Amino acid sequence: MSEMKRILIVEDELDFAKMVKLRLESVGYEVMIAGDTYEGTQKVLKEHPDLLILDLMMPAGGGFALLDRIKQHPIHVTMPVIILTGKTVDDEVRKHAEKYGVAAIFLKPYKSEHFVEKVQSLLSV
Repeated sequence: MSEMKRILIVEDELDFAKMVKLRLESVGYEVMIAGDTYEGTQKVLKEHPDLLILDLMMPAGGGFALLDRIKQHPIHVTMPVIILTGKTVDDEVRKHAEKYGVAAIFLKPYKSEHFVEKVQSLLSV
C-alpha cells in the first residue's frame, strides 16, 4: 500500500466506534471518529477521508443529513460510503442510500470479516 487510506467513522456510540476503529487499524487503515452529524460533516470537509462509515441515527440530523451536506461538494461526490446502523432498513432507507450512492449497508451487530472485506474492496481501487 503506497499511501495509507483514511477512513472516517461517524457514530454516536463511542465504544462501538472505537471497536470498529481498532478492527480497521489492525488491517492497515488510518481511522478517525466523529461523534455526531455536525462533527462528521466538519471532518469530512477538512480531512477528505477515502471512505466514510456512517450511522443513520445520531444527534444533529442523522446520517442522511450529513450525506446531503457533503455530497454537494464535488470532491466528495465519489467518496464511497458504508452505512453501519441499528435502524431497520426499509424501502425508504434503501431509496435514500441509492440516491447518495451508498456502497453497502451493514446492520449492527455486523459480521466483522464481511465488513472488512467490503472496506478493502472499496479502497483497493
